[in-house]
Amino acid sequence: MDLLAQLPLECFQSILQTLAHQADVSALATLLRVNKHIASITLPYLYRDLFLRSFHHWKTSEGDSDPPSSVDRLLRMLLSHYVTAALVDDNSIPKVVALALNLTAYRSTIATAPTSPLDYAAQIRCINLQDWAFLNQSVFYLSTLQPDLQEYIDGPEFTVLCPWDQFLPEYERNNDSPIIRQGFLRVLLRRELTWTLANPILEQLQTLVIPVSDINRYLGVLDRLGRLECVRFLVDEVYSCGPGGALRVTEEWSAKAQEREKKSMGSLVRFVESHTQLFKGQLKIATCHSSSIWMWGKQTCPVDVQLKFLQLLPPLHRPKTLDARNAMQFAVHPHTTDLGHVKDISLALPPGPLLDRLRGIRQFLQRCRSVKRLRLTSLGKGTFKWAVEEKRMAMDGMGGNTIINGGQGPPSLLDNDRPACLLYGLVAPVDIWIRDIRDGTTDEVDDIAVAFSQTLTDLRVTSTTLSAMSIPPPLDIPPALGVPPAVHFGRGWVDMPALDRLVLDTGISRMMLDRELLVHCPNLSYASLGDRTFNYRCQDIMPCLPARLCRLVTLQLYGWSSLSFHPDTFYSTSELRTLEVAMRPHFHYVDLQDIHFIPPIEELNQSYNIHNDNNGDESGATGSTATPAILEETPQITRPRWTWDWQLPHLTQLRLSGEFAYLFEFRMLRGCPALDTLHLDMATTGRMHRRTLSMADLVPPSNGNNSSTDSIGDQGDDDDDYSSSHQQPLPPLPTTTPATAAPGRIILPVLTKLQLTGNWIIEDDILFELLAVTFPKMEHLSLQGSTSFALRSLLDVARALPVPWKLLHVIQPAPPRDQWTELGLRVSTEASDERQVLPMQLFFKEGRVCEYVVLQDPGESVVGASEDE
Repeated sequence: MDLLAQLPLECFQSILQTLAHQADVSALATLLRVNKHIASITLPYLYRDLFLRSFHHWKTSEGDSDPPSSVDRLLRMLLSHYVTAALVDDNSIPKVVALALNLTAYRSTIATAPTSPLDYAAQIRCINLQDWAFLNQSVFYLSTLQPDLQEYIDGPEFTVLCPWDQFLPEYERNNDSPIIRQGFLRVLLRRELTWTLANPILEQLQTLVIPVSDINRYLGVLDRLGRLECVRFLVDEVYSCGPGGALRVTEEWSAKAQEREKKSMGSLVRFVESHTQLFKGQLKIATCHSSSIWMWGKQTCPVDVQLKFLQLLPPLHRPKTLDARNAMQFAVHPHTTDLGHVKDISLALPPGPLLDRLRGIRQFLQRCRSVKRLRLTSLGKGTFKWAVEEKRMAMDGMGGNTIINGGQGPPSLLDNDRPACLLYGLVAPVDIWIRDIRDGTTDEVDDIAVAFSQTLTDLRVTSTTLSAMSIPPPLDIPPALGVPPAVHFGRGWVDMPALDRLVLDTGISRMMLDRELLVHCPNLSYASLGDRTFNYRCQDIMPCLPARLCRLVTLQLYGWSSLSFHPDTFYSTSELRTLEVAMRPHFHYVDLQDIHFIPPIEELNQSYNIHNDNNGDESGATGSTATPAILEETPQITRPRWTWDWQLPHLTQLRLSGEFAYLFEFRMLRGCPALDTLHLDMATTGRMHRRTLSMADLVPPSNGNNSSTDSIGDQGDDDDDYSSSHQQPLPPLPTTTPATAAPGRIILPVLTKLQLTGNWIIEDDILFELLAVTFPKMEHLSLQGSTSFALRSLLDVARALPVPWKLLHVIQPAPPRDQWTELGLRVSTEASDERQVLPMQLFFKEGRVCEYVVLQDPGESVVGASEDE
């Protein structure tokens, strides 16, 4: 510890600042016990905001701490210190405080303890008792209250104090009296504790939370609050009854409640007004917040009262951040606030007066010359036009070279003689998120891409409409609601060499990407582009140009962006690890599953020009077809072919849905040796599209052509025909995985998860080759919609594996109980000898999910399941 004492004061204070920021109470408390010198330096950091929740919430060897109990212990210690230091008289502590904290018993336990030399009260600068601090006195804990406190709140003295007039007369008939008493206990406790702690040290307080019900007491001592910089009023009175009591409110009760609110709010304004007159420029923050104590709805502060506070306060002083906490104060003084030091703007605001006000003064962004990070609700067309113009002027003035602002915090008020961009350099943000894009014609994103092309590393855009990434999606939007206009991105974009992450999500609005958008983002490592496109016409798709994305690690394409994506881009994405190319499904209430739209087969084949190639070797797939008349009217559309021959050696996650799962060729897996998860979902309404898997899919020819005329384009027999084949005797299954595979055989050596959803035709004779040989390390298998194989065959594959799968999920009705003996099944709730069952979970889905176990030997006796199973 001698080494600690030898540290320079500035270094030691920096350590303390870090510990306080991390809320490391244990370390700070330990330092208090080193010696008096170290303790005197440490104590101000521990007591800077002593009622901060994170200071009372920590992990111990016995579990997490209990913040309310921690605050109770702190309050008992402080009040005892106040009495010892003669800051308050022992008899002046309010009765409700003494009873709630059990002060009498506490003082008796410390009567013989030595007095601490530290002056705790002298270090307090903030008194901020929040609702969570009084959870021990909430309705859920009233049964554990000390008997004397329970007797007090049930007695006549407390009854007189309760504000019964604030509640509807029906509280007696509804037996709400105990709840009112409990709520007022917490109100009274906060009120008296705040005053007891604050009154002796009002002159040193910088932050104070004042209960609205006690405002008059603080108005009387306003002249002692000369150092106060931040005041927060907490609404602990009842002015409205909440939604549940709206029908029972009388005009008389409403009139009285409005009068109480008007009087209280007037007192708050008078407090702020008087303080700003007495101590001009001292008070920086004045806000009003609702309390969660009362169960009769949230009691909020009127917006006009908040505005009056802010009009009385000075402008923000050189803020470094603009966010929801100070946005209103800035909006009241927009032209006199120095924004030159703002580095972080976080104004992702909901619709309302504040957002409307900011939209009216959106030019303020031009004055934030040092901003690096921006989270902003869309302010409308033209918001960043100034940035494009500045870049043009800078390039013209510097012969094509741009000047980047070094972040030295230049004056925010623009020079009238010379543009700010020429004086201080261009604004250079690195991280921008524009939320709630509403207008399909907005130019905000395109202007951002052009203006900040040299510095932007992270660009994210989201819509107010339902996110394209959320699951499950809703049903089709009723026509009466209309469809939002398409949103265009990429017009006029220039190269963005620094851009690392790109997220574009337009929800239910169709996303229209400029053909060169990805070409301008060569260094992306993460790209997620999506909307909720469900059905579409191939003739409307305009393919993008192939891009070179050598650093791309994650690619997520949803909806229209997946349709317009150029697959030749994959030839450059050798670092890709996660790939999702999907159409957003809709939930089908008849099939009780998510389904996708896949165009009619003729239309799909025509769009890829498949039917004209290879003399018919690559035919279309079985499913719904467009009539010849329709095809003749449809212009010839040629989309770039998905060749499925890319080398993606680092790919671990592959998820395809819709037409991409339907057209998937297994030969792609040759170039994906690290693949861990494969999910192919082509579920459609009425099972219109189906794929038949054969050995030709697993041993594709080396010429690169589609391996099997059966796998895609099998006209096949009717479902009844191929289902009946399962009544035939089953061929014997191999008992081990072959040590060597046929030349060119596709094997995924590390894949652990496989999910096939939709009408996949997998015959019994290929089950072992597909599931055991192709994926020898598989642990989780999910099959939804495939009914072409016999369940017994699937279970026999599991039995033949050297290491059984951990999970088998067959999403189809469970077999009848009279077939369980033959299949070797029993429900997991039955007692079983572990030596007789496979270490594998088996699930079916039939209205509910039930787990089954699979016997090693189907011939063993099976105890019948209970009738309810």
